[in-house]
Amino acid sequence: MSPKKSHIILASVIVLLTFSFQLSTFNCVAQDIHFSQFFNSPLNLNPGLAGNFIGDFRIVANQRTQWSSVTTPYSTYSLAADAKHIYKTPFNVGLSVYHDKAGDSDFSTLQVGLSLGYTQYIGDSSHTLSVGIQPAYVQRSINYNELQFDNQYNGSFYNSSLSNGENFGNNGRNYFNFHSGINWNYNIAQRKSVNAGFAVHNITQPQQTFFSENIPLKQRYTFHAGGLIKVHNKVDVLPRFIIASQHKYKEIIFGGSAKYHLNNGNYKNIYAGLYYRNSDAAYITLGLDYRSFHAKVSYDINISTLEVASNNRGGFELAIIYIFERYRPVIKRYKACPNFL
Repeated sequence: MSPKKSHIILASVIVLLTFSFQLSTFNCVAQDIHFSQFFNSPLNLNPGLAGNFIGDFRIVANQRTQWSSVTTPYSTYSLAADAKHIYKTPFNVGLSVYHDKAGDSDFSTLQVGLSLGYTQYIGDSSHTLSVGIQPAYVQRSINYNELQFDNQYNGSFYNSSLSNGENFGNNGRNYFNFHSGINWNYNIAQRKSVNAGFAVHNITQPQQTFFSENIPLKQRYTFHAGGLIKVHNKVDVLPRFIIASQHKYKEIIFGGSAKYHLNNGNYKNIYAGLYYRNSDAAYITLGLDYRSFHAKVSYDINISTLEVASNNRGGFELAIIYIFERYRPVIKRYKACPNFL
């Protein structure tokens, strides 16, 4: 490897580790919408992950439901698609749609993002550094009619026909947002790899309030890393962690999965994992690789102070990934002749 390439690798690792150290100085809980299976929602995790897969075209679907044991369930849906090496160039492109609905007021967030990425090979295709940007359009809304106010109690019971005494001038807001990220991936050998990435969301800090106050959406910084390690002929382990910081809030998740190679036709691999999210939940994951599909489910076990109300029940999450690969015919370099000729 040339000195120049070595310097590129070293600089990338130093930058990623520096961001990780800076983020670790905070101590709070994450604010933005998130998935427990952050590693199975790549375009929501880091725009630099656009095109970061083996294949040609990828579709990712995520669904999460939580707090159904406490209140009106919070529901989150995401659908994304991305492609790599557009027109045989180093450029990647992706499109993601994200929708979240929370609480009795149907507080909704809809985001449509366009991911644009670039992949630089460091040596050969086993070692890459990718960068990406993601301009996004966001629409937020709330239904005040589903809320109850003290003015609607007549002294004996709640009466929805009474005026709530409030003056809500706006029940929604639209704005543009902008995210960016970088990702490093190194396939050291067969069934042995390491990756790390850093992303900044809400770079433009758009105004999110429905009223006249100045309440910008704070920037969110995310550092994530993981790897693949062969421990047996049929078993790999996949350690992962993420640190996300937004204003006064922080989220730390660490854990991993075991991958068992089935080598049984269409059924390729099965997964089982355990993760921990700081001061909030532990969750288990189960997954399967079938043909070109990767499917995984997870369930959060709430262990925060809310467990008194939740009875330790948190959220259910499903992720499905499908990867297309173009048919590439085998080119025969010679033609065998019969022995009798």
